Amino acid sequence: MKTQQELPSLLRTAMSDCAPGLLGVGLFSAVTNILALTGSLYMLQVYDRVLPSQSVPTLVGLTVGMLGLYAAYGLLDFVRLRLLVRIASRLYRNLHQRAFAVSVLLPLKAGREADRVDPLRDLDHLRGFLSGSGPTVIFDAPWIPFYLLIIYMLHPSLGVLATVGALAVVALTAVAEILGRRPARLTSEAMISQRALAESGRRNAEVVQAMGLSSRLARRWSDMVHGYLLYQERLSDIIGGTSSLSKALRMALQSSVLGLGAYLVIGGEASPGVIIASSILLGRALAPVDAAIANWKGFLTTRHSYFQLKATFDAFENPTEPMELPRPQTRLTV
Repeated sequence: MKTQQELPSLLRTAMSDCAPGLLGVGLFSAVTNILALTGSLYMLQVYDRVLPSQSVPTLVGLTVGMLGLYAAYGLLDFVRLRLLVRIASRLYRNLHQRAFAVSVLLPLKAGREADRVDPLRDLDHLRGFLSGSGPTVIFDAPWIPFYLLIIYMLHPSLGVLATVGALAVVALTAVAEILGRRPARLTSEAMISQRALAESGRRNAEVVQAMGLSSRLARRWSDMVHGYLLYQERLSDIIGGTSSLSKALRMALQSSVLGLGAYLVIGGEASPGVIIASSILLGRALAPVDAAIANWKGFLTTRHSYFQLKATFDAFENPTEPMELPRPQTRLTV
């Protein structure tokens, strides 16, 4: 029998079982991020080679190559998303029996508090996050320095400006995480309390009706909804404010890069293609940060569900192990 200290490894083991698939996602992410250079390289060649020479065959050749690379990018990105869906399904299959067994035994161990915990819901949150676009942010974020390095290779001044701007956007995201941590926790707890009260009311509907507790239960429910909406509004304000500031900063940064690129071209320090290429590269470098902000609510919910599921598994020794019964006797006594 597994001991209680060994049980938290169950979730880690299930995640480790998905490691080969996650490695494949990482490899596909590497290729797609390299292929994402297609747009900037195409514009660089168009401005620096095609326009000065006015060569239509060169333009056609570059365009055909660009379309082929983008087709490969779309195919690999589609495969990456399909792989994430399969990983999420595998994790669910590995844990759904344990989660169901724990859900059945929760009322025996936790009593009324069992209404506040739902391992199946937490597991479904994990599956939903892994099968969506959220994990792609984790795999794309390490490539931000790569794009900044390419911009630096175009011109050091552009690289410095892009790096400073990227650090500012990342810092803004970190501030949002710090400010939103408590409202996210309170929102989740309030939602769990609502569900627990609703489940308790349904389970004891006859008692509530017979004792005239319907109005009191409704008032309590209303108070819970008020608190939940208040926490939800605070969290939405933080995420919405961060998203708006990040968007404004990103637009200002891209315009600044265009302006600096134009200045460098006027001074003869860069070619015209550098202006457009650096702006495209900067947009690609900041894309994971924008995606992280857009998926922030889902990430917070998934993180809470993960630790809640781990704590729930930790509270049970081995709920799926069958009970040992005495060996049946073949003698029949009348």
